Amino acid sequence: MLFASHISAILSILGALAVAIVAGPVDDHRTRKAVSPERLQWIREAFANTTETVDNAGMSKRATTFSTSQDGHSDSGEFELGWSMSSEAELLGGKGYKGGSTRSLTWDGYFTAEGDWTLAIYGWTLDPVTEWYIVESHGTGTPGNGDILGQVDSDDGVYDVYSLPYNNVPEIYGVTSFNQYWSVRRSHRTTGTVDVSAHFARWKELGLEPGSPIFQMVTLEGLEGEGFLDFTVS
Repeated sequence: MLFASHISAILSILGALAVAIVAGPVDDHRTRKAVSPERLQWIREAFANTTETVDNAGMSKRATTFSTSQDGHSDSGEFELGWSMSSEAELLGGKGYKGGSTRSLTWDGYFTAEGDWTLAIYGWTLDPVTEWYIVESHGTGTPGNGDILGQVDSDDGVYDVYSLPYNNVPEIYGVTSFNQYWSVRRSHRTTGTVDVSAHFARWKELGLEPGSPIFQMVTLEGLEGEGFLDFTVS
């Protein structure tokens, strides 16, 4: 999970192009769940220094960026990333759109991975503050919390919906508590198109409250193992 204050800072400095990649320690649970304040603090500190190679994670950062204008006209391009890491580290990087309304994202290219990883469309919202994932494929970990709220039928697939609360964490976008929403695709895929609007609409039907997008991006989260991707995102 990215520490939101540093996403905002980097976006404001770099405008349409901003690196979106972090690495940090994680605990050993295989199921995604609330992150400890200590881990969030570590991620915040790591994210503030994104121009360096994260040596303790054993991987190099590549051209992983937000890349569009506020009006939604895409500057399509490469999202290339390689990683090899132990369970003591976390990597999250992606490419996509900042600001604007919910939209469709398309990505295509090469992907290979082993271990615990998640390939998703990912973002944060304001009013209210939420963090969200639309999971397209994953490794040995189990996204969600086991409590399925319903389904999203979209993009030639069925997704199970989860909501995870985060409470008493370091301040993120002005709050210390927020909800994290997940749509997890039953039939895995590593390329395709996701209509984010369809997921937001269905989440609202299920009583969830996603706000206005801060960013939406094709994302790889690595927790353990290795892999490589080379996508074109539009």
